[in-house]
Amino acid sequence: MDCPNEGKRAAAYARLFCPMLVRAVLLWLERMGVPQCHRGDVAGQVWLNACESWPRFDPKRGRPERWLNAITVHVASHYHERARKRREELVSSIEVLDPAPDAAAMESDNVRASTMDAVNELDPVLRLVLVAHDLGGVSMAQIAQDAGLPLSTLYRRRARAIGELRNILMLRKAGEISPRGAGLQ
Repeated sequence: MDCPNEGKRAAAYARLFCPMLVRAVLLWLERMGVPQCHRGDVAGQVWLNACESWPRFDPKRGRPERWLNAITVHVASHYHERARKRREELVSSIEVLDPAPDAAAMESDNVRASTMDAVNELDPVLRLVLVAHDLGGVSMAQIAQDAGLPLSTLYRRRARAIGELRNILMLRKAGEISPRGAGLQ
């Protein structure tokens, strides 16, 4: 026995999963301030949420486009919430140093050596992710695949590594530990 609501659900499904709405989701995400580089991933999450919640869709409550827009707003707000909590600090590209040694170049070399010593003091598990991704340029997905670990675990480890590295450098700056980790001064 067919439910009269099934015909409306089938029509809503046909309207919902069409190329026009794929472009509409991308436009909505653009208007909500999702950067171009992340828009495709966030749109994928929108469509995943839509597919997962499709059994709960009721055409009597409204048009499918409005339902999809509500999902898009929800996913975009979670994206922005996570973006605010990120501890990663993005910097512009570093200029090439002048090959002639001067005080600034020697100070830069000292900072670089101190930073590398601090990286070497990190727990090896945390150091692996930080060095491979940030210094080696290996994608987090590739590291996860090679290590056989979930991507979320690696992102947590990277965040911990950055936090611990920041703490080590701040302690050194305050003069509480020596550069080679010999203990308190």
